[in-house]
Amino acid sequence: MNKLKFKRTPLGSKIIYICFFVMFVFFAFLYLYPLVWAFLNSFKSMKEYATDSLSLPDKWIWKHYIQVFTEFQAVPLSGGEPFRYMDMLFNSLWILVVKVFVNVASSMLLAYALAKFRFPGSKFLYTLVIFANTIPIIGAGPAAYRLAMQLGMVNNPALIWLMWAGGFDFAFIVLYGYFKGVSPSYSESAKMDGASNWTIFIKVVLPQVTPCLAAIAITQATGVWNDYSTPMIYMRDYPNLAYGMYLFKDSTFLVKDSMPIYFASAVISCLPVIILYTCSQNLILNNMTTGGLKG
Repeated sequence: MNKLKFKRTPLGSKIIYICFFVMFVFFAFLYLYPLVWAFLNSFKSMKEYATDSLSLPDKWIWKHYIQVFTEFQAVPLSGGEPFRYMDMLFNSLWILVVKVFVNVASSMLLAYALAKFRFPGSKFLYTLVIFANTIPIIGAGPAAYRLAMQLGMVNNPALIWLMWAGGFDFAFIVLYGYFKGVSPSYSESAKMDGASNWTIFIKVVLPQVTPCLAAIAITQATGVWNDYSTPMIYMRDYPNLAYGMYLFKDSTFLVKDSMPIYFASAVISCLPVIILYTCSQNLILNNMTTGGLKG
């Protein structure tokens, strides 16, 4: 029997691998350290936290995680009744679902139309999208807020979703390239069988771009969950968790053991994102391969 021959890795490649490994470990430490630090301090008393925030808790106080749902509250900048944690959690969930769905759906439909159909002005629209994505968001912010105010979208959940249905954003650019790469053979086969354009999109093209849609949705969900600027500007009466934690610094006088409870709420707020990535990573990495091309 022939002996298996193993190729030796060159010394230069080993050095590069070691350098990348050290770099990744360093960045992993930078990202994990604040979370571990907040987790440990969430079990301390206020006195122990103020005395030494870097050591392990002398006594692990688990009730802070229960007090998050009963005592955590934040006073709005305009005054009025404090916001409760459960109310902010509900706002985070509905803003997340509506914003991600509306944005991904609008980007998907626009990208498919421009990638697969030719009509007057299609190339101009694509060029316009690329140009619009180069404009700094700070420059467009005041104009967008004034338009939203005049249309009655500010503090209005029934209309605010229209702002999130622009479609011409980074998700559009990614989906446009993905649709361009989808083979037209399946669509042509379905068209020969009498399928309409909508049926081809839903039953033929859409299943092939599911991994891309999942990746975009999960990426956007992380940003939406951690976004406090949008509720602070456009939805002040409907704060999410990120905005509520931003306001909490001015409301500590309302809560006993405020900082440990604040850290407990931060840990709880991280769990949905962690669970989302853990449950969805196989879907993101999975490439759909289907047969059935007609000769």
